[in-house]
Amino acid sequence: MSIHGASRWHNAKSKLTASEIGPRAGVNVSNRSRLPLLALAIVFALFGLITVASARPAASTSANSSPDIGDAWDSLLNGAVPPSTPDSALAPAQAAYEASPAGDFLHHFFMNNRTEYMNTQTPFTRRPTVTSVINAPASAVFNPSGIPYPLAFQSSTNEMYSFFNWGTRGWLSDRVNSNFTFAYSQDLTHVTNASPQLSIIDTFGSHRRLELVSGYIEIDGRPSDGLFAGSNLRLGRQDVYGAELAEMDGASFTVNRPRYSWTIYAGRRHTYFSDPVQRAIGGGNFLVRLGKDSSFEYDTLYYILGTNLFRYRQVLGNGWLFSSSFRMVGSAPTDFTADAIWSPEDGKTSLRLSFAQKITDKDYFYDYTYNARDLDPYNPLLRLNLEALHPHSQFVIDFSRLINDRLRLGGSVAVRRLNHIQDTGPFDTSFQDYRAYGQVFPWKRVDLLFAYHERDSDDRTSSVPPLEFDDLSHTGETKVQDVSLEIGRSFIDGRLVLRAGGFYRNLDLRDQFTLITDAGNKGVLADASFKLDGRSRLIFEYGLDSDYHVFEPDIQNSQTFRVGVAWSY
Repeated sequence: MSIHGASRWHNAKSKLTASEIGPRAGVNVSNRSRLPLLALAIVFALFGLITVASARPAASTSANSSPDIGDAWDSLLNGAVPPSTPDSALAPAQAAYEASPAGDFLHHFFMNNRTEYMNTQTPFTRRPTVTSVINAPASAVFNPSGIPYPLAFQSSTNEMYSFFNWGTRGWLSDRVNSNFTFAYSQDLTHVTNASPQLSIIDTFGSHRRLELVSGYIEIDGRPSDGLFAGSNLRLGRQDVYGAELAEMDGASFTVNRPRYSWTIYAGRRHTYFSDPVQRAIGGGNFLVRLGKDSSFEYDTLYYILGTNLFRYRQVLGNGWLFSSSFRMVGSAPTDFTADAIWSPEDGKTSLRLSFAQKITDKDYFYDYTYNARDLDPYNPLLRLNLEALHPHSQFVIDFSRLINDRLRLGGSVAVRRLNHIQDTGPFDTSFQDYRAYGQVFPWKRVDLLFAYHERDSDDRTSSVPPLEFDDLSHTGETKVQDVSLEIGRSFIDGRLVLRAGGFYRNLDLRDQFTLITDAGNKGVLADASFKLDGRSRLIFEYGLDSDYHVFEPDIQNSQTFRVGVAWSY
């Protein structure tokens, strides 16, 4: 600050002090000194006028409300500016918006998608395969080490898979729903002949495949529709569950009432990798509720042969549920089952007792479509002769118990006995199967899973010698043992989930000429899932499998890396 400025600031301060203390000390104040006092008085008078003016309308509305400065200025300036009429050209009339059913599409639309990329690495041991194929260039000169075929030793492949589901709920009409599901698979790397990564997708020339898994339109009946109340008509490609799983292009009609429900369906069987001569398929499911706690169901399916299934369910006291079923194929009885499930209200304990009797072998060979004749040129012969499931009896006990907040234990025992030991085959034998598992929560957001499994097939260890050269009654595994361990941890309020684990499996096998023991296989697994938002999630998976060297001595291990994204709308 300059000297002249400081002097002016000192003089002003002296005058202000004199004006403030002058009246009290009897000092004579000049007329010029009264001007600030007059201006201050006018300001306080104006503020008081505004306060009184604003307090009058406020008192009419609420006696307890305090004045607002905005209202005070509005009341002071009220009428100061004359109102003006807006120009109609600048403010055109707006038409009221009415949402049309077609324009409201996104509110009824849903979509789910999962797309994955998978890379497989297969290091080799430089040993020949079990059929003496070696990784060497082909030549016209005999190779004593084996049969040269380098295409069988492809070390890396890439592929992509996508699952896409979309549809609508109540669009255009609250009666109508739609649902369409597609699956797409493609090899991004050319897979060579005899490669370890060959799959069914490589039977197609383009090495890719787009399939319509399901696609249908549903029409629901309203409660006011009288005879059609509670009904559902489904048209298109669909799966119907009943006596068997029916996959068809056709129609199904369902009626649901408090005392009963029924479904009838018919159509053309659809397939992915075959061209059967027999395509017509149909059937029905019928359920009668006998009371509050019991029901009787009859399911039937007709495809080449008819399958008929009868079920009875009964809820008993103290958390018990009993069910029984009887199955026929054509006119031959084939299966009978009886199950009892105990699940008390506290949810800590569950117990299942099951008995199954295979009455005859007059049914299908694992699949009711087995008897269809295939015209596909890639399937000139049956690939597998699985034979029939022979008559047997099977008992199962499955138990689970929550010990405390940190530990759950469980296990099961299954025993199957063939009615006749001479029916033993490579896919059908007597066995004992044992399982034990546990789930531990040692810390918050951490869970640990462990499991042990063993299966013993006694009939294949029988001392009865085979009678023919191609007798397969003693072929197959005699013992299976595997143990697994898995640990998981969630982070960021469950948005990030990490899991890792490993397994070890041991096999004993035999045929009429060879006995193999302690064929081991081990591997590790890891995956991560990260929730980006409420609609999308990233997925990472890694697997390392040593494979069975007794069957594939040329392969050191197999590593699989998978990354994908799941998105829903």
